[in-house]
Amino acid sequence: MTEKIRVVGLDEFDDLTLDEEVDLEDFKELEPAGELEAPSGGFKLPAGYLSNSQAEMYLRCPKQYEFRYVKKISRPPSVVATQGSGIHHALEHTHHHIVDKGVPAPTTELEDVYTTAFETVKPDIPKEAWDQEGVTEGALKDMGIKLVRLYNLQFAPKVKPQVKDGVRGIEKRFEILVAGVPMVGIIDLIDSNAEGGVTDIEKEIIRQHGGNIPTMFETAIADFKTKAKSMSAAEVESSMQLTLYSYAEQIPLVRFDQLLKLKTPKVTRTMAMRTTQDHQWMKQVVHGVAHAIHAGVFPPCSPTSWCCSSRWCGFYSQCRGKKR
Repeated sequence: MTEKIRVVGLDEFDDLTLDEEVDLEDFKELEPAGELEAPSGGFKLPAGYLSNSQAEMYLRCPKQYEFRYVKKISRPPSVVATQGSGIHHALEHTHHHIVDKGVPAPTTELEDVYTTAFETVKPDIPKEAWDQEGVTEGALKDMGIKLVRLYNLQFAPKVKPQVKDGVRGIEKRFEILVAGVPMVGIIDLIDSNAEGGVTDIEKEIIRQHGGNIPTMFETAIADFKTKAKSMSAAEVESSMQLTLYSYAEQIPLVRFDQLLKLKTPKVTRTMAMRTTQDHQWMKQVVHGVAHAIHAGVFPPCSPTSWCCSSRWCGFYSQCRGKKR
């Protein structure tokens, strides 16, 4: 089974293999780095590249990054990662079905895909992790199935995965240089039937006057989040993940499709736009993180940070919680 890179304490993870071979000559440079230059000989990075989750982990806690990527101390996947893995596999399956058949996959088929993925990851979860989270395997699995059904009925019929030069915009991998930093990522979905920034009334007015929907509203970068609480509009506006994906594909319209684990399960969509200014800000952040890693700077985060606890950091016992 492909090992996942776990973002410790969060329910998101990169679908990237650990220590995989990367050929830096394959990385695409979208534009010159300008004032942001790489060190002579390039950045020395533990994996040879950065991903959004690596950068976010370093920003959250440089010491956590050191444990995970420099010292290569792996931790078991989290309880919520079990559910997230199942949901991602199910959504990927229905999106491919849309390209192949023109319609979403049958719900029963999707449930089977989810269940298989869930059961595959489940044995890797320590028993104490289930006890700590206070949730049963059955309850977690059932909630995931409800969310998958809901997405397939309400959202999937409106989705049209991009197919460009024979490449599907489903779990699409990219390798680019961002201000001289090799970046790797996987985009959940590129939806060519977005039009999310234009209301139905606005669309009708545009058509009545003989116009077309602006091209920038036809395609969107979509990322899926399985959450217990909805993200705010501000979080979507400031997400570096969406900014990086927007830059990689040169698509300004971005969104999070959130599968919410509420008493009554719910799927919501929150959209935002990315500008050249957003891309420039992202480059500065990535460049700064890469320079710090290159220099071997890994201080602990603030002890008052929410992630500095045994619950949210898998390395707590080796760091702040270590017996002296």
